[in-house]
Amino acid sequence: MIPGLMEVSKAELGSDYLVPHDFEETIGSDSDFCFVAMDGGEPIGFAICNILGPDRIDPVLHLDDPERGILLGSCPVGYIASVSVDDRFKGRGAGSVMVSRCMEEFAARGVDVVCAMAWKSVIGRVNIAKVLERNGLRAVKEVFGYWNDPRAFPDGHDCPVCGNPCSCSAVLYVDGAHTSMFPSTESQKD
Repeated sequence: MIPGLMEVSKAELGSDYLVPHDFEETIGSDSDFCFVAMDGGEPIGFAICNILGPDRIDPVLHLDDPERGILLGSCPVGYIASVSVDDRFKGRGAGSVMVSRCMEEFAARGVDVVCAMAWKSVIGRVNIAKVLERNGLRAVKEVFGYWNDPRAFPDGHDCPVCGNPCSCSAVLYVDGAHTSMFPSTESQKD
């Protein structure tokens, strides 16, 4: 199934965003999991999630203070690392169902705080805003230059919209119960 998931990932998120190992490491993991949406035996989407302790916040999220400090003090943190649905199947609820299952799995594993880092393209569209908001997450900060942060992409990100270097930004979403922990900084430059 991984080759089909990689095709969805490359088309929707760029050629360098995920590698097969990102899917493989979720199999049998205590801290990572993946849900796959299927249509007629074909994978049409996926959601990869991580449970982050203090040792994984920095290498996974690449945030600066105050958001970094808030999440470090909230561990374990559930992180919706990636949600993607093949363009041909968007708008049919697959993304919402997968994120809902992610939220249920986080709760079952004792995670209290859930976050996601959404992609905001140069045309101003946040790729999974509606899906996240339907599942109770709210935007707390826009991070400009996130996809070219050398901690995550030393050679820049190959964005499916603007190429490399990517000029898009990221938007940090946090579950609604915890948004008050974050300063009101919807659109600050980092």
